[in-house]
Amino acid sequence: MQVIGIGTGGCQIVTDLAQYDAYNIINIDTSFKTELDGTTNIKLKKQETFKEYETETKLDIRRKVKYNDVHVFLFGGGKTTGSVLRILEKIKDKKITIHYVRPEKNFLSAKQKLRERATCGILQHMARSGVFNKIYLYDTSKILEGQEVPFLKKKDYVSKTIAGMFHMINFSKNTEDLFSNVEEPMEVNRIATIGTVNPEDGKEVLYFPLDSIREKCYYFVMNKSALETPGVIEKINDQIKEENEQSSFKIIESDWRDNHVYMEAFTNVVQTTQEKTEE
Repeated sequence: MQVIGIGTGGCQIVTDLAQYDAYNIINIDTSFKTELDGTTNIKLKKQETFKEYETETKLDIRRKVKYNDVHVFLFGGGKTTGSVLRILEKIKDKKITIHYVRPEKNFLSAKQKLRERATCGILQHMARSGVFNKIYLYDTSKILEGQEVPFLKKKDYVSKTIAGMFHMINFSKNTEDLFSNVEEPMEVNRIATIGTVNPEDGKEVLYFPLDSIREKCYYFVMNKSALETPGVIEKINDQIKEENEQSSFKIIESDWRDNHVYMEAFTNVVQTTQEKTEE
């Protein structure tokens, strides 16, 4: 699987994925602080405005993209996001999944809010129309909710959290199961987010407050003790079934001490409510 980071934030996420040795990594930005073995850094020509990134970007990454399955990570609001469609147009024959991170709205300027909202909307519409395979949305505020993280460490925390969750869901999808009734979501449901479920009380935490959820998929990563205890899986599943959305799940045995439940949620509704970006 190939993962591409565009802009500083996107590059940070894919660099955090380098520790797992499961991904071919490409970073695209105007400059780089460090270079890691096994990653490819591609320099993007610096422009002064968002519009110039839209019109002047000539970058062609076709020779560097060696896999059909491509996941692209970026943060909204920055000027470099103007280059995204120009870059991805060159690899439109690939199966592209977008991972879009919405920054904390209180730290965006008026222009950044406009860029963020426009970029997020355009990418969703393109995914919904089938130009992209899917788009996963992440809200920085939701990821930080309830966490005591110093201001200067927030971006690191969000990056590591998204990278870790992306890897665990990818791991769950590709690990042999003990039981599964999981099927691919309906083709129309191309807008998504991820999250976790508390195995004790079934409480769900989504990384983006997705409206009008149509489908959910759960991945139970359970230790042997839990799997051998009558009623444990049934209890969690009953809690999940209280929701109205169509849901499916997969059970995986792990050697970990703790049990984990990861999830994906899908919809066909473009998330356009303004109050999610501005009060």
